[in-house]
Amino acid sequence: MPSNEPKMALGPFQFRPANVRVQGKPPIDDWQGPLQFALWCQRASPWWIGDMINAGEDMYGEEFGAACGETLSTEMVSRYASVARRVPAQNRRPALSWSAHAAVARLTHAQQRRFLAEAERKGWNSDELRKKVQAFVKSNKA
Repeated sequence: MPSNEPKMALGPFQFRPANVRVQGKPPIDDWQGPLQFALWCQRASPWWIGDMINAGEDMYGEEFGAACGETLSTEMVSRYASVARRVPAQNRRPALSWSAHAAVARLTHAQQRRFLAEAERKGWNSDELRKKVQAFVKSNKA
């Protein structure tokens, strides 16, 4: 592995781009924090990517595209950026998935807040929320 490979340590846990190495045999209680961190990163990363792409494009225009490299497909980069741009930070609910937010992205900000609050309160998954939003949009077009 290259020496310039990104890595981060949380106690005996070495996080790398494609794996985690565990030094020794840490007690079970020591696993919870790093595992929660990994889960939190997985859930938050679409927002981080989308917000960074939007901020970079706002600052540097089209030339910023080169900063993304080839790590993600153009389609995913566009999707992350689109949802992050259309669902403002104040409407985002950490308890809900990024996919749930994608389901409401085409709605007005007030409608987003209403649907996301209801989804959180009623425990809807992203598919249920997407169906509710589609029904709402269809009923308002008639």
